[in-house]
Amino acid sequence: MKNILIVSNSDTCRSRMAQEILNSFGRGMKISTAGVLVGNSVSDVVCQVMEQNGYDFSRRKPCDVATYAQQTWDYVITLCPEAEEVQKEMQGVVRKYVFFNFADPFRGGIHADDEQEERVVALYNAMHKELYEFFRSELMEKLLPRCSCGANTYCRCE
Repeated sequence: MKNILIVSNSDTCRSRMAQEILNSFGRGMKISTAGVLVGNSVSDVVCQVMEQNGYDFSRRKPCDVATYAQQTWDYVITLCPEAEEVQKEMQGVVRKYVFFNFADPFRGGIHADDEQEERVVALYNAMHKELYEFFRSELMEKLLPRCSCGANTYCRCE
């Protein structure tokens, strides 16, 4: 089981989306989310976009990164430059940091509904692509069970 913490600016959009996307790729991950600055609530448009893509999206209350600062993590994934400051708070409890830079679809204020949805859909598409590449290169080999022969997929020796 890999313990993964996903950190964004406010834990109301990008981190929640990343959690659902990564969870969809496979088992063996315990994923938590947090924000550097705790936001108010998850936007309706974020929930709609995720639900349209087949995710059962949670509206749980956003969480502060300090809540997780004393736990041990295999990975801490930051999704924006503002979240990179968690390295200072979590020294010694993280095995590996991974940095992404996904744009905030709400930066610059609230936009017209159609434009806001387009921004969230674009974010979802970019995140899905990059997180899948991360999963394939970093996690998939570590999470798949291995046969006694050393193979980890569709072994035919037994």
